[in-house]
Amino acid sequence: MAISMQSSKGQSSGDTNRFEGDPGTYVFALKEIIIDEGSDFDDKTKTFPQARLVWEDQDGDTFSDSFVRIPLGFRLNDKAKWTNRLSALVGRPLTDDDAARVSIDLGPDIQSYDDLAAAVGEVTDSGRKAFLKVLALDFDGESLFGRAAQLTLGVNAKGYNTCAAAGASPMPTSGGKKKKAPVATGETEPLMTAPSAPPARRNPSGDADYGY
Repeated sequence: MAISMQSSKGQSSGDTNRFEGDPGTYVFALKEIIIDEGSDFDDKTKTFPQARLVWEDQDGDTFSDSFVRIPLGFRLNDKAKWTNRLSALVGRPLTDDDAARVSIDLGPDIQSYDDLAAAVGEVTDSGRKAFLKVLALDFDGESLFGRAAQLTLGVNAKGYNTCAAAGASPMPTSGGKKKKAPVATGETEPLMTAPSAPPARRNPSGDADYGY
């Protein structure tokens, strides 16, 4: 059973980032979401479920959008990085009235936020913390996987692309002379159009295998 978002009333197994670009705004489609256990920057004893959103551009390069904290109780907090990403995919800022329209499927054994926190806090036979894939993320029954959004990326001190908490935005509305938004092969068409994205540079590192 999918979990509905509520109104406002970690380290992954490997680096999937194969996108390298100069600071700027790029168009990506959401490919998958991995959830593991994160911790507070100052107090590592404070842990919580965090997501890594994997985005894919028109060339098939992936950007790993990490450290996206899942809001406590799946609340749709408008200041949260998670809500910013969902709003960008839906196409407008989400409100409390939209909360029940967003649902996430994490598998049959996870029916609440507490279930999720317990699951990612477990240690696997290999000695690593558990992590899992999001099976479905829907708005009004329609999947958000494969939808496109604009991500404004910077570059950190280590030379990696990063996206700020409010760094995702919806695709522009139709009407202007815009190019069609690129989406990953085999994914659903976006609902809106987008300007052309700056060219991306490739990084040959491979994807990691995932599993709970």
